[in-house]
Amino acid sequence: MLTLVLAEAELELIPPEVQNHPAILKYARQRGKPPARLLLDSNYHHAAMTHLPEGRRRGRPDITHLFLLTALESIVNRQGDLTTLIHTRNQEVIAVHPETRIMRNDERFQGLMEQLFEHHRVPKKDHPLLCLTPQMSLTDIITSTHADTVLVFSTTGTPVLLAEYFQQLREQKHSNILCVIGGFPSGTFHADLAGHSTATLSVYPEMLPAWTIANELVVNYENAWR
Repeated sequence: MLTLVLAEAELELIPPEVQNHPAILKYARQRGKPPARLLLDSNYHHAAMTHLPEGRRRGRPDITHLFLLTALESIVNRQGDLTTLIHTRNQEVIAVHPETRIMRNDERFQGLMEQLFEHHRVPKKDHPLLCLTPQMSLTDIITSTHADTVLVFSTTGTPVLLAEYFQQLREQKHSNILCVIGGFPSGTFHADLAGHSTATLSVYPEMLPAWTIANELVVNYENAWR
């Protein structure tokens, strides 16, 4: 089983400290929702975000969107061998059912995420495809999955060829692999994962988008365990 965790994803509702900013209020009127129920998005809220701590890093729902499209449409997921989790900067965890089909339209995706933050389940009936759990740290996720291998991906990690690395894991009888990918546009993880990971790896000397790393992981996992 392969588990992908998009960690410290910059996915959040508009925080209280900028909800009364003119740019936010204008956007809220256009959307017909109060600011507190809207996703923070740097495409629309850049002027307001200059007043936020780490404003240049935040408001990137597009990273989560493209990551989910890549993971959920993969062959590994269609074969039932993938678990997909989103961990947000505010310590929320979104569990994604493998049968979820994420819409490609950006506005519809934002509406879906806003509904999830409001109700914590989408759809709200008995068998939701998305479930949000508050107050769960990244290390809590790693511990709860009971993975026999935990890999963190970073440009500062040990360079590897994934095809060879995954083949070695298979030969060593590792069967439950958790991969942590940063869900932010730049910088490093806030959490100290040194004591909770098997290895920190790099698949390319330059920073890659989260969805590119996810694609490399699912393809090489499939090839190694096929």
